[in-house]
Amino acid sequence: MFGFFKKKQADSPKRELGPGGPIFSALLLEGDTFPADAFLKQLAKARIAGKAVSGINRGDGGVFSFDVGDEFFALALMPAPYPDLEGPIATSWMWPQQPPIETVKRHRSHLLITATGDAADPVKRRLVVTAVTALAAKQPGVMAVYWPEATLVHFPPVFINMAEKIDSPEAPPLYLWVDLRALRNEDGTTGLFTTGLSALGHMEIEIPRIDMEPGELREWLLNIMYYLLENGPVLKHGQTIGMTPEQQIRIRHCPSSFGHPGTVIRLEP
Repeated sequence: MFGFFKKKQADSPKRELGPGGPIFSALLLEGDTFPADAFLKQLAKARIAGKAVSGINRGDGGVFSFDVGDEFFALALMPAPYPDLEGPIATSWMWPQQPPIETVKRHRSHLLITATGDAADPVKRRLVVTAVTALAAKQPGVMAVYWPEATLVHFPPVFINMAEKIDSPEAPPLYLWVDLRALRNEDGTTGLFTTGLSALGHMEIEIPRIDMEPGELREWLLNIMYYLLENGPVLKHGQTIGMTPEQQIRIRHCPSSFGHPGTVIRLEP
């Protein structure tokens, strides 16, 4: 049985380096333009996740680029709404009641943010992308932030606030990167599945049913996700976990019940 804590243990093994493939985010825009010149001026004075910005290139049209450490960023203004957002808009659980999330459907264009770099720690890379995205999201006309790896639509002030509160790579903003989709079962229990852990090098997690409220379950699972990021793939098939000696949650590695490709971690009371 394991217990889970957010703080890193002294003897925890180092994370394995993840792939340096592209990481995407997007800003959903009210109009057809993005204030690139104003954003680049702010960017030139900023430190992004503790790193200086270099190689700023205004480019032609709606494309501009820059470097943050080993990460190369290309930002492109796309003159059309972001496609296939009906599901993410309908299932967003962190959006406030006002303004209604349905207003996002009226966005006219989007700014696609692409980061590419060498093989590097997947968490640290996403901290850089999150910081760039948050600075861009402060510009006027931004209606929402979209994080494709999690299929999550974020309210810009929430995204910015959580991004600016990051105080260490050991406590990354997983609520921005991983969707913890909770479902109410007919018997009153709660089910949940994640989307976004695979981008961090781990199997997605699914809980078919458990006697917890959605908020309590998300906080419980958040501790588990931190534990995985800090200690590696330690949730082995056939073991049990729990926050107390009385709590016995079985771990299974099996096909997804929610459409995820490959093997997932299923937690069953």
